[in-house]
Amino acid sequence: MPGFGLEETMRYTAGALQGGLAGAEAPAPETADEFAQHVIEAICHASVTPAIGRRAFERCMRALSFGTTVRAGFRHPAKAEAIDLIWRERERLFDEYTATPDKLRFLATLPWVGPVTKHSLARRLGVFAENARRAAA
Repeated sequence: MPGFGLEETMRYTAGALQGGLAGAEAPAPETADEFAQHVIEAICHASVTPAIGRRAFERCMRALSFGTTVRAGFRHPAKAEAIDLIWRERERLFDEYTATPDKLRFLATLPWVGPVTKHSLARRLGVFAENARRAAA
């Protein structure tokens, strides 16, 4: 009898919950590519289920690795435009991100990163872990 993906869903949910807790201790990105990938992943996961966000992220990264626009594999035109912009400008954005003292405020200025997504992205980038270390010192 087919499982209809229930086992896969349960495994992913458990992994996502563990990843969500560990995400607060995520290391800061060291390269512009890592930074851009985190931002793109947060955009892909915004306002969709985890499975759809994961597939969208995989399609986006595949399109970018071929040097094409993510519009080829992503149906949301505004998100696709934002992702293309972030990938094109990743070096500049990463330099600005590392230079700014208020990283959370900077994340809110990125295209398609709203008030909720900026917190999710900050966890992926290790911003809250940096703040916790700074507050303890």
